[in-house]
Amino acid sequence: MIASGAQALAAIKTGDLIFGIRDDGRTDLLLVYYTNASSIWARNIPNETTYKFNRDGQGRRIEDDQPCTIVSTADLPPEQYQVAIELDRRMGSKPEYPDSRLTEDEIQLILTHARFFEERLLPGTEALVKRGQKLRAVGSILTLEWDPFNAPENPSSVFEYDDYVSDLLALLDTRATEREVSRFLRMIAGLRNRPPHVLERADAAAASLVKLRESWP
Repeated sequence: MIASGAQALAAIKTGDLIFGIRDDGRTDLLLVYYTNASSIWARNIPNETTYKFNRDGQGRRIEDDQPCTIVSTADLPPEQYQVAIELDRRMGSKPEYPDSRLTEDEIQLILTHARFFEERLLPGTEALVKRGQKLRAVGSILTLEWDPFNAPENPSSVFEYDDYVSDLLALLDTRATEREVSRFLRMIAGLRNRPPHVLERADAAAASLVKLRESWP
């Protein structure tokens, strides 16, 4: 990472908001709650999971040891920063419904913060973020189109195919054909013991995945 990125990481302090991306492509809006010369501790604002980072931006989620990288330290506009702080405070109190419902401002923050940070990346993190965007797009086709997690009968889990998305992206990057992608989908559906109708939709999902690949720069 070039000097400006290293300087930004070295400047992170308690109370800062930072943006991280995990190896599975999922992102984290994080509030820093403690720092020292070598380490940064932060928590995910919506779900309160915790992370420890080194000053090089590399870290892990404490609950499950999943790797995460800080990719942006850009300052949110003051009004959005305050919304994030209030949301963190409220989620930390573990409110029950209906107090747990998000406000309109909080919903707006959740929907827009990723784009804000991804437009203001630390130098050297661009490829990592682009890969994360691809992983999320591939995963969305799997659990929204191919084997929907919200299906009325025998739905998949929203995390059903997390262990396979990286391999599927690698396959797509080899310029695999629709037939090859469909074969891969059928294989993982079998490994997950998914019902026959999921297998039957493999060809259509493969076509969508190849079309997605063709849309990438």
